[in-house]
Amino acid sequence: MTLAERVPAHSFDHPAFAVLDPSVRSRLLALDHFPAPHELRGLTHDLPSALPPWFGFAEQDRAQLLEAGSFDRLLARTRLIPTRLHSFHDLLGGLMWLHFPAVKTAIHCTQLAGDPAARDPRKNAATHLDESGVLVLSSEPTFFEALTALDWVRVFWERRAELSQTTRFLAFGHGLLDSLREPHPRLMGMALFARITREHLLLCDSEFRLFIDASLARRLPEFLSEPGLLAPLPVLGVPDWSANQSRAYYEDERYFRTVRQRPRAHSAARFLVLE
Repeated sequence: MTLAERVPAHSFDHPAFAVLDPSVRSRLLALDHFPAPHELRGLTHDLPSALPPWFGFAEQDRAQLLEAGSFDRLLARTRLIPTRLHSFHDLLGGLMWLHFPAVKTAIHCTQLAGDPAARDPRKNAATHLDESGVLVLSSEPTFFEALTALDWVRVFWERRAELSQTTRFLAFGHGLLDSLREPHPRLMGMALFARITREHLLLCDSEFRLFIDASLARRLPEFLSEPGLLAPLPVLGVPDWSANQSRAYYEDERYFRTVRQRPRAHSAARFLVLE
């Protein structure tokens, strides 16, 4: 019996899981067991990488983790990512390390910087991106302004044809991906906006991933200084990320809160430029 037959059929069906290379997903679902930590590297065998993986995976030792003081300090000491057995959250975290090693390393270095006992805005922002991040990559930055203004109907419904031609959404946060195994309409991600060229949009998925991993890793440490640089995003609003694709769905303020309900003042969208 393969893993695909052992877990709920919908576990990896959501379109957001297209962030995983098809070869990796096929290997994963062909397994007859839940992959052990030492097997994760093999799932991405021959996967092109913007940064050679400098890390491995090992079963999480709770006492060792507590003694080190944090996930990132244990990783820095051992070069092994502590991974819980039979945990989808940790499995997806490992796969994202292997797909985006440069960005994950930049986040890791951010978490190591400064006072190990303090949680500053930069570390909090890195955590939000790591767990719940969605990369919104577009050649049309007016979409960043509209998403920041919570203008959901305009972006996701009225301009959806233009959105599909100019913008890619990559589910980056492994906690978010774990939640998308059983998605619910109020599920929120945290969007990081980055402007890219139309030429980059035409890259195949593998080349696009390599470009984003390398380019974003270079710019992220300077840019991501506080959580306010990430924008709340109802992820099931992304076109085709929900079975419900109607104007009435995007007008439902139980799921798509409007600017009138937001307690803080609207500010201009801030975004990276990736070259």
